[in-house]
Order: sequence, then structure tokens, then C-alpha cells
Amino acid sequence: MNISKRLLCAANMIEECNCLADIGTDHGYIPAYAVINKYAKKAIASDINSGPLKIADRTFKRYGISNNIELREGDGLDVLKEKEADIIVIAGMGGNSIVDILNKNIEIAKEAVLILQPMQYPEIVRKYLSSSCFDIVKEDIVKEDNKFYHTMKAIKGSGVKYDKDVYYYTGLSLIQSKHPVLKEYVIFKINQINNIILGMPKGYEGKRLNELIKLKNEFEEVLKWL
Repeated sequence: MNISKRLLCAANMIEECNCLADIGTDHGYIPAYAVINKYAKKAIASDINSGPLKIADRTFKRYGISNNIELREGDGLDVLKEKEADIIVIAGMGGNSIVDILNKNIEIAKEAVLILQPMQYPEIVRKYLSSSCFDIVKEDIVKEDNKFYHTMKAIKGSGVKYDKDVYYYTGLSLIQSKHPVLKEYVIFKINQINNIILGMPKGYEGKRLNELIKLKNEFEEVLKWL
């Protein structure tokens, strides 16, 4: 089956497993892809609303995989038992929502491999993983429809702390590998910060301005490495 570049970025991080859980499944493309390509023997597709589950059900029936995927309606990881899912995928929602879902059922999250793809605020997700003793073992970034999407694969660990805020935005491994999309993302963030600063009241001097200038300088330093 063909899936979008964004979803494929997350799907490529799936390793062979017994059970994959897709939280906020929407059309059900991630669990369908995992089962069809035999990455997962079975899957759980969940959503807080019944509408997306009906759409996902049609996807599974179209590909003849309904017997391998269970539909569950519920909030976040509430639908799972401990150690039920080997891999948990959360994609298609904002960074704050992903953090809320993980934090509500942190013990379930720590028993699985996490594949996370926030639609916004990847830095919030990375900071949470760091402070909650998760290690990011793989990262990727894609651009689709003029938007950037970060994907992180994380497991229970020690929680690496970065010495510069910019690394929570970019991901340290993406800098080290000189990821081809990262340079464009860094330039985008520098321009975004410049626009925020220009939009501030004339003569404004405060903590927020200093934070933005510091972050901009860090992005510019990263740009030199790419």
C-alpha cells in the first residue's frame, strides 16, 4: 500500500514485533502498513472518537487484514494493558498532546518502544523524553506540503540532557548525520524567530527577547555544521 511521506517516515522505524498499537489512528494507515508488510503480527488501532475508527475499519477491510487488527475506542494509552503492545505509535497530533498521553500512562509507555511524530513542537516531546528517562535511539525529519515533521524512536533509558536548547528542536543525531532536510528546517526556524522579534513592540527588552536571541544564535551555529 502507498502512504504519505510523513507516515512512511514513522513506518520505517517499525521493527518486527508481535503487537503494534497506533494511538490516534485516523485512517488506520500505520497499523495496516505494519501488518501488510509483516512488521507486526497483529495491531491495535485506537482513537478517542468513533468516526476515525469507522474509517480505519474500512481501510482494514479493503486490504483484507481485519482479523489482524483490533479497533479500540478510548483516550490515549487508556486502551492498553501493561506490556500488551511492543511498539506504540503516536502520530498526527501536537507535541503537547503527545506528552499528555505519555504522562498519563507513563508505566505503559516505558514498557514499549515509542515511535512519536508530533505535528508541532518537537522540542516539547524531546524535552519530555529527556526528563522522563527515555532515550531517543533514532530520529528522522521529512518535509511534506511545506511542513516539517520530526519522528523519534525512544525506549526506556537514562534520559540524555542536552547542553543547548537548540538540540531539542533539531535532534542531535540529525545534526551529526548532516540530515539533508535539517538545513532547510534550521533556516526556516531562524526566519521564524526573526519574524517574532520584528513583531515585538519597539524598544522591548525582556526575558523573552533574550531567550529568542540566544536560540537564534544557537540555530545559526548549527547551520554552520550542516
